[in-house]
Amino acid sequence: METRAATYRHCEIKNGKIILNGKLLFEKADVPFAKFIKSAYKHFELAYPKFHKMDRLCKLAFVTANLLLNNQLEGYASEDIGIVMSNSNSTLHTDSKHSKSIIDKDNYFPSPAVFVYTLPNILVGEISIKYKIKGESVFFVSNEFNKDMMIEYSEDMIACGDAKICMTGWVDYTEADYHSIIYLIK
Repeated sequence: METRAATYRHCEIKNGKIILNGKLLFEKADVPFAKFIKSAYKHFELAYPKFHKMDRLCKLAFVTANLLLNNQLEGYASEDIGIVMSNSNSTLHTDSKHSKSIIDKDNYFPSPAVFVYTLPNILVGEISIKYKIKGESVFFVSNEFNKDMMIEYSEDMIACGDAKICMTGWVDYTEADYHSIIYLIK
């Protein structure tokens, strides 16, 4: 597919590596995700206290977006920034955690702090809060990442005037694997 967008940047996190526009920025292989993402957070000095309360899916999206968006939204009104995201596992990891907290009626103790992360669009919300983004957003759940469709959808948002710049990509987390790749379409 030939893209109509003038430019796009991308950031990817997978297998203990963080890559920005093809350049390896950080690597910490062979460590569990929780340790990897915390190390990346500290390495890049992200300094956002709410990060520590986020679920793993949101942490993955948050770190990816922070590295991608570094000074890229200057000059854009908050209403002119769109977000189009997708994954295949929705919030399965957090859903399981929440389910365990309500399954035993004798030890029923659901946590609102966990429950809030049982919707995949919460990762869009976390990014929107940090960057004060108020534009159009959508979240798709599909079996696999369809990069062409996501870029085309984002370009259509821009062409229709629903956004002037758009973040689009894939953020997926399970206990066994994680992958985030986000593009910035201008």
